[in-house]
Amino acid sequence: MDRSQGQNKGNSFETPLKLLKKALNAPVTVKLKDGQEYKGILNNYDPTMNIVLDDSVQVDDNGNALVSFGKILIRGNNILYIAVGESPAKSAK
Repeated sequence: MDRSQGQNKGNSFETPLKLLKKALNAPVTVKLKDGQEYKGILNNYDPTMNIVLDDSVQVDDNGNALVSFGKILIRGNNILYIAVGESPAKSAK
């Protein structure tokens, strides 16, 4: 059987790691399984989806800044999702 059979050549599906590679140095929002949410610039990642964020900020449910951390490491097994191109956190008033 030809390996190309069954593959959808018009499909734009990409693996999560390829998407992360494209998102390097871009703003992202990371939601953790425990409900915490962080916004920052994607600095680095590894094959287990551990990620490093620069200029990171923990935000509340409304996107308001709670705590500014700078550079952080988030362990991949704690991540619920990563949204690429999200707007930065709203400053605390």
